[in-house]
Amino acid sequence: MDNLFLLEAFLLFVAPGPTNALLMAGSVKRANAIKLLAAQACGYGIASACWFSLRPVVSPDAIQILRLVAAAWLVFLGLRLTASARINASQNGDAISVAATSALNPKAFIYCLAIVPINIEPRALGIFWLALLVMTAATGSVWLLLGRRFSGGKRMAERVVGTALVAFALLLLRPLIPLVAT
Repeated sequence: MDNLFLLEAFLLFVAPGPTNALLMAGSVKRANAIKLLAAQACGYGIASACWFSLRPVVSPDAIQILRLVAAAWLVFLGLRLTASARINASQNGDAISVAATSALNPKAFIYCLAIVPINIEPRALGIFWLALLVMTAATGSVWLLLGRRFSGGKRMAERVVGTALVAFALLLLRPLIPLVAT
């Protein structure tokens, strides 16, 4: 694992989305932060275990196509956030909602099939699974702290994270540059 891999994973999981909005909402409500982080880890852990188990049956060409689709989706979300959309931190930030939302969140899919190198041995995937759990705990903590800090206007945070999403999409396309150049 190199620093660029860690940066890509951090940008992916720190980006706003339903799970992070629920974490923020739970923090605003002063819910138990440890319970919410554990629920997030369970949801992402289950989702990533499923996606990692599918890696052997997904062709490298399909993974490259999924990488392009994921990059396009992230650019769309990033531009939408920087332009006008608001983070919807609803008042329903309980642990069950966080776990279910994390399990269904496409970030685990993007991480497992687009960020983790394709040529990793199946036995080494455990390291990347643990890295996912650590990264989601770190980025989830950021959102919990943001929820405690921002009780009102979150516009600047949305713009910064929207820009980070676009930057992440460009990083995600980095391995495809040699393919396009040929």
